[in-house]
Amino acid sequence: MILKVRHFGERARHQLPDPCSIRISLLFVLLMIVVPQPSRGEDLSALFDPNTIVSAGGFVGAGPRFQGGRETGLWGLPYLSFRKADEPREWWSPDDALDATLIGQGRAQAGAVLDVREGRHVNDDRRLAGLPRLPVTVGLGLFGEIWPIADTLRLRAEVTQGVRAHDGLIAKLGADLVGRFGRFTLSAGPRFVLGDEAAMRLDFDVPVATTLVNPILSPYRAAAGPRSGGVTAAVSYDLTEAWQLLSYVRYDRLMASASDSPITRRIGTSNQLTVAAGAIYSFRLSP
Repeated sequence: MILKVRHFGERARHQLPDPCSIRISLLFVLLMIVVPQPSRGEDLSALFDPNTIVSAGGFVGAGPRFQGGRETGLWGLPYLSFRKADEPREWWSPDDALDATLIGQGRAQAGAVLDVREGRHVNDDRRLAGLPRLPVTVGLGLFGEIWPIADTLRLRAEVTQGVRAHDGLIAKLGADLVGRFGRFTLSAGPRFVLGDEAAMRLDFDVPVATTLVNPILSPYRAAAGPRSGGVTAAVSYDLTEAWQLLSYVRYDRLMASASDSPITRRIGTSNQLTVAAGAIYSFRLSP
């Protein structure tokens, strides 16, 4: 698979990505597709092969409206991928970010990754009054994954830097145990997220000025370190060779500075639950 496009949904309908983020993310996607890379030249040829298999679909789901939020919002995520006709359908987790493999294949891969970061707005929860508005934005970086046990155990890491200087660095680590049972594919595994000081402060700081207009909150300065730990589980069903149905649930528990923030303790919750379901249709470019 050369390109997997997903994770572009907005979790709060009123939020819009920062215009700079849109320009950078679109350029990043175009570069992943068109910049020549000897290690993936054969993969790129799949885009122009009449027998290329295109998989398109999407997800609908519900989850926290912002980091540490208690209120639930609805969101949608499109999905798009390409693969050669002689390649099997590749397993992936619905919480993987958009990625393009640049080196490796099969049991070890690495490449570029783009991850959408949730925003925050007072419309998400009126008790956020006085806190800085955070637009939906993106982080750019690298990913790497290995399969210590082929088709059964996957280890994956994503490290992204926000496109704005103060967005900070976020690292996401995960492991997935995958099992195939006829037309069903089941997976489950742990998740761990860390952030540098800039990333943690962006989502969990409470400026002194905010407390002057919002007595619910007290001044707080977040620190670098663990953000959350959790677990995810997914099930997919191959309805036909063309249609695939999927469902997904993820639970995250905020920790350290993230859970100690007044935003989490007094407005939201450390328990973050996301659920989603979707469908994907695969077809050949040639009739």
